[in-house]
Amino acid sequence: MEFQGSTITIPMSGRLSPTDPWLEEEVKLRTFMRLEVFPAYVNQLGTREFQFVIRDWELFGKSEMLNRLFDGDPRGRFVEDPSNGFADYVPATVTFNVSHNCQIGVDPGQELVASDMFGEAHEIEIRNLASHHLRVWTAGADGASDAIYSNPHNTIYWQILLPGSVGESGLKYLRPSITSMNGGALDKQSPMIIFHKKVPGIPGESETFDITSSRDRARYLLAISTFAPVGTTPGGRVTTSATLPVRGLQTNLTQSQGNSTLSSINRALRPLDIRFSLASGLRSAGDVGETVARMLSKSGRSVVSGWIKLVDLSRSLGTADQASDPGRPADSADFPARITYAVNYDVHINDQKLVDDQAGIAIAVGAQEIPPRDVKVAFDKPQVGSLLDRHVYFRPGCCTGMEEVAERDFAEGVNFARYSRTTPLDPGRISLAQGAAGITTFRDYDPNISY
Repeated sequence: MEFQGSTITIPMSGRLSPTDPWLEEEVKLRTFMRLEVFPAYVNQLGTREFQFVIRDWELFGKSEMLNRLFDGDPRGRFVEDPSNGFADYVPATVTFNVSHNCQIGVDPGQELVASDMFGEAHEIEIRNLASHHLRVWTAGADGASDAIYSNPHNTIYWQILLPGSVGESGLKYLRPSITSMNGGALDKQSPMIIFHKKVPGIPGESETFDITSSRDRARYLLAISTFAPVGTTPGGRVTTSATLPVRGLQTNLTQSQGNSTLSSINRALRPLDIRFSLASGLRSAGDVGETVARMLSKSGRSVVSGWIKLVDLSRSLGTADQASDPGRPADSADFPARITYAVNYDVHINDQKLVDDQAGIAIAVGAQEIPPRDVKVAFDKPQVGSLLDRHVYFRPGCCTGMEEVAERDFAEGVNFARYSRTTPLDPGRISLAQGAAGITTFRDYDPNISY
């Protein structure tokens, strides 16, 4: 995994109506990118190349033009809190992010469909994802050969159960807060959702994932949640998060052997953070527990189970411009090189989505190192859309100043970009006053919250 930062400049225009003149601005967006890079190889032309996937791509920037367009003030929206006298202006922001292309479903033979439990599939966000989370170890073909680490699958599996139905084996370690909240015993009505990567049909393994099996937990468990709310969607549905405990798991390291193209690196393998919304009628863990208990009673099963299918992300490509001379190492002619970035992305202005699942390509020519510092990356992402009766237009832009950044800096930048997508976009006056009828509550950024 590599973490990169850069600045993206996009000419942007906006107007109130088709008859009004365009307002124009070159908006500069701070960019944070997480790449999963795969080993280099020699292609059929004899040149070296490598592929990579853009797992995360968060762009963030403030815009004076959008402030004028939506609020009539270059400073943004005025906010105040009468309780303590706080007053300030909240600027309009533009954010880009990688599209979350998921499908969610329920296994056959159960008394419900996915929409009974979950919100929209596009609201599922799988953070920290790497191919490791989609691979499993399998025995050799003859049962005696060394185990093989499979190619990545495209499915994560889930189970919803009531802890009392399986006892406390393994669950105290995974969620000690459950037992402490209930006097040392698991509440039989506290629902849990478990995400795992145990693919049916693994040789020598049972067909289904068993949370009470320590071997299954060690080999296949990805995340677990008790449906504690972490926020709401723009449509008002409750969102929750599933992950694993910190203890021990963040010390795992992945190793890239390195070569003249990619330096040898160690990166912490972070546990998944799977975020999803609940169906509109479910507002709490208790609501989920009642629904699950009713469904299990009808079907006679002990768990509700299903799957999340991931649409494969676009592969990006770095290719040397020429092959090495005969007798010289294959990596002796890595540079200059061309890099083609490919990603599907969304664009938001504050909490409103302007662009949905747009395919984009950017090209860097003449790169002399990775990341391609001092090389302008050109891209064309034209888009015309409207929000709150305002019209917004993006034109071709460029990316400059690419550099590797520390994972901590990446995480801080991404968190603020995600926060920006929770700030309401409203052309009217916004107040911090709690309970004011018809007025949206503004919440300032808190670095201690994972948005």
